[in-house]
Amino acid sequence: MLRRPVATFVALILILMLVNVSAPRADNRDVPSPPTDWVSTLDRDHPLVGKIYATASNTVVSAQDMGRALALARFVLLGEIHDNPDHHLWQAWAIRAVSKLRGARIVEGQPQIDIIAMEMIRADQYAALDRFYGRDVEVPRPRPPKALARFLEWDKSGWPDFKIYEPIISQALYEQLVIVPASPSKELSRKVSKDWDNALSQGEIKRLGLDIAFSSDLENALTVEIGKSHCGLIPEAAFPAMARVQRFRDATMADAMLSVGPYKGAILIAGNGHVRRDRGVPFFLMARGVTPKQIVSIAHVEVRPGETNPAAYVDSTPEGKPAVDYVVFTPRTDRPDPCEKMRKDMSKGAPTPSTDRKSEPARNRATDVKP
Repeated sequence: MLRRPVATFVALILILMLVNVSAPRADNRDVPSPPTDWVSTLDRDHPLVGKIYATASNTVVSAQDMGRALALARFVLLGEIHDNPDHHLWQAWAIRAVSKLRGARIVEGQPQIDIIAMEMIRADQYAALDRFYGRDVEVPRPRPPKALARFLEWDKSGWPDFKIYEPIISQALYEQLVIVPASPSKELSRKVSKDWDNALSQGEIKRLGLDIAFSSDLENALTVEIGKSHCGLIPEAAFPAMARVQRFRDATMADAMLSVGPYKGAILIAGNGHVRRDRGVPFFLMARGVTPKQIVSIAHVEVRPGETNPAAYVDSTPEGKPAVDYVVFTPRTDRPDPCEKMRKDMSKGAPTPSTDRKSEPARNRATDVKP
């Protein structure tokens, strides 16, 4: 009498198994859909918009391909043009893609990514971050992303509207990644610019990797870039101090990423100039023992009218190699001419750009030229 119920039960199990096999299901190894509802308005119909270019293979690749490369890296460097909102949406997408794929077996055993270091936050703002995270109270309460702007006094920082950075903050909080400063304090940046010999101890210089000199070709390339990117308005006498600040900022960003310890990883949010493999943050990561394969660098760039060759957008090292691993193409943001803004600022008696973000190329800062 028991045979019929048992047979019925077995048949039911087999049916359920077949349904489970045949039914479509989401694959945890798939990256999220890329953000292609563009906010920037110019050149949306450009053929490169939304494309991803892999410099090593000289090919356009899928979001899945790039997402997998990010998930397999220990250190992920996400460049940007600061005032382009689409770049921040793609950075938030990359954070989500890394977290999602790291939950899949393809990245099993990779170093855990714990922090997001942001160029927009300085080391002297740690206390503000502590208040945002509630580290100064016994029972912290969750805060919305926009509260971070209030604690950091973002509206006084000179950075673009916090609203376009909010997707990054929201994604970091959702993924439970800790946001940390990537930039040095204002005071220390000024000291480095004005009094390099006494700003840092020899031990600190060596620890940061600043004792490793650039090659003459790399040094010359940086100097030329400083002159061009500041619209030819800066006297050559200011170049050495600006180069020192740039190197110091990159070394500090690398230090922030390495603060996770030897067995974990980090994500960096910074201008495109900082994520260059030859003289940016990767240089200082590798100077401190990180292998090139542990680093993936992405530049988010704006398309140019009439330029459809993706390789033409890639900066090169003095040896002719690509300076980044991937390039993501977006529409252009409508903005005033940054060089014209710099001319106006300087005509009003603004000091020579030499400290803080002022050493960063104008094309990366766009309109964010601090007086």
